Amino acid sequence: MKLSAHPERKSAFEKQVFELDLLHGTITPGCPWQNGIIERSNRTDNEELFHREKFSSSEERKYRFKLWEFEYNNRRPHQALGCKTPKEVYFSEYRFHSYARMLN
Repeated sequence: MKLSAHPERKSAFEKQVFELDLLHGTITPGCPWQNGIIERSNRTDNEELFHREKFSSSEERKYRFKLWEFEYNNRRPHQALGCKTPKEVYFSEYRFHSYARMLN
């Protein structure tokens, strides 16, 4: 849409982001390495959840993804984190942030 004849026209996605008062960032065109973390996360989600299970509805898919996300961040050790969970690393390495977050 940005390269269309009407660059001020917003897509349905852009309208929804605006209505929800969210910030949506994009990578620089031609620089796929800028979103490598997201691509790796998507790959893991696909390999360990979405390609292994069938869902009867989008609500079930969202629910199962929330369960998977909780497991991934709170119980599953990550080799890249020294066999710690992301939660363990967050509370040990970012004490100030985790403490401030608990206050809110």
